[in-house]
Amino acid sequence: MGFFNTIGHALWGTPLKVQALPTQLASPWAEPNNLMPAIVGELWDFPVELVTPEIALRVPEVNRALQAHQALVAPLKMSVYVDGEEAAEQPYWVSNTDSGIPRYICWTGTVKDLFLHGAAVLGAELDSFGSTVRDFIHVPAEHWEIDRETGRVVISDVIPAIYRQHAIYIPLGSNGLLVDGIDSVRQARKLELARQKRIDTPPAATELHITDVKYDEMTSEEREALAKSYAANRNKHAVAVTPSYMQVIDHNGQTVDLFENAKNSLRLELAQHAGLPASFLEAGKEGGSSGQMSYTNENGKASELWVFGSSRFAYAILARLSLDDVVGPNAEVRADLSDFMVPTPDQLSAESPVTAEAPEPPATEE
Repeated sequence: MGFFNTIGHALWGTPLKVQALPTQLASPWAEPNNLMPAIVGELWDFPVELVTPEIALRVPEVNRALQAHQALVAPLKMSVYVDGEEAAEQPYWVSNTDSGIPRYICWTGTVKDLFLHGAAVLGAELDSFGSTVRDFIHVPAEHWEIDRETGRVVISDVIPAIYRQHAIYIPLGSNGLLVDGIDSVRQARKLELARQKRIDTPPAATELHITDVKYDEMTSEEREALAKSYAANRNKHAVAVTPSYMQVIDHNGQTVDLFENAKNSLRLELAQHAGLPASFLEAGKEGGSSGQMSYTNENGKASELWVFGSSRFAYAILARLSLDDVVGPNAEVRADLSDFMVPTPDQLSAESPVTAEAPEPPATEE
């Protein structure tokens, strides 16, 4: 057995056992996913916010990106092909499940784990021969880990035993957002907290500027009483009377900075990490405007969102399901991707030929 076969057997040919699972944290002190530790804790001398998947999804741009990928990948219809032809008899899992969990929900959770962690696991029931998969469910990220000693996938016993017969480990081939994009997620959280503080404590609309230095020794209680007296008088009357030592400065015309430029810049970063067109997150290029969202082509078929974003999750799932331990030799799993394919002019003419009929001659009076 070769080196790569040994690794494949370790990850996918998995007699399973149960161990305590670590908390899924993207932090300097814990692993951000099941694949790669974040070796950053000792490099920084300032506190770093712990980021769980739940906290990351509080960032609107992250949540929108995940929902977009799930919306494109989860509904895909899959079929098994043998020797290049669609199999006449499809495996049970293609259109059925005994779990009561729809395939749509299964793929929604799988895409979420791939998006956030860069890997996902399906817990599978084997067929009566024990050679291929009959049924499977999605195993949430908090219910599996990779044993450091054996390299095998370990599924928690909270998952029904029938779906712990075989672990289908699905790697994305790259890190998830909680590794590569963790700095941008933390920035988004800090920016949102700053925005909330600015909204909760806006700058004063009216400033009472005392011009006489003899009033500089006023106590805080005296200053507060003066401000309340002025505000109470303005609420009762449209005209205000001020002493000579007081200058009233009105700030009502000034806009409150809610860090829109910083927010836009952060959206650009998150769009790049999430595999989205910047316009999909309503982000504009630096110094420009967001413009119109144009992530679908004129035929409504192909999209930049699919080609450069969602497709990698779909292809990771299809590639893993096509291995022998799932569907057997000489077989592969394909999905109907026709909605994302741009037809060529030849295909358009073949599918919907345009014919021209000679116009009837105009009627003439006899």
